[in-house]
Amino acid sequence: MSEIVKDRALVLKTFGYGESSVIAVLLTRGHGKMRFLAKGARSSASPLRGSLRTGTICEIVFYYRPERGLQLIKELEMADSCEARGEDFERLCLFQAALELVDRSIVEREADEKVFDTTESFVRFLPEAADPWALFFVFEIGFLKMAGSFPSTASCGCCGRTLEDEAFAVDAGSGLVSCAACAGSGARTLSAHSSAIVSRIERLGFEAARGLRLGRAERKEIGSLIHHLFASHIDGYRLPYALRLCKGVNGQ
Repeated sequence: MSEIVKDRALVLKTFGYGESSVIAVLLTRGHGKMRFLAKGARSSASPLRGSLRTGTICEIVFYYRPERGLQLIKELEMADSCEARGEDFERLCLFQAALELVDRSIVEREADEKVFDTTESFVRFLPEAADPWALFFVFEIGFLKMAGSFPSTASCGCCGRTLEDEAFAVDAGSGLVSCAACAGSGARTLSAHSSAIVSRIERLGFEAARGLRLGRAERKEIGSLIHHLFASHIDGYRLPYALRLCKGVNGQ
């Protein structure tokens, strides 16, 4: 027998099903990533029509049966949608890249409210961010921290000295953070400016990144470090297609 459940959700992707229905992959706050069937959602008479766009934040009511692979949507109320705001191409690429990352990295039905809240915050803050890359890096670092795969940048893991306002290096494989003097041959050393940016957004999150603007060199340095941390520590990770497309258009 089905249980009627209400949850907050974010639409990760959708597929057409049959003549008028939709299958949607949603990240829910209380139940994790799940697959849903929205019967008749493409019909002009359906109250669900237009509500299941990628990136939509919503309140969802559904019939829940644990043994069923597809849960059935009963009601859905939109709360917000990044795509509806007509953002620039680069911003939309980073938006899609974040959703790809979540979809590929999260195991179905493993609820994690922090993952949901971080993803929702990214979607909400992205349209007003001075530099979308700064916000995307906050999202990625937050994701790595929740997975226990982003090290503290407060001090050198070798000699213990404080790294405030100082260039540091990160070994992607071991996750060891060290000062430039202690850095091993396999570590990636960031410039002092990039190091300061990473330390700031690691500590302060989305609010700290809203007004940041990064130069091309900082984007490349920080992005390369984060990519290697994901590749080393997150199972199933590969560079999101939307991110490859964004870099290709910008010649990065």
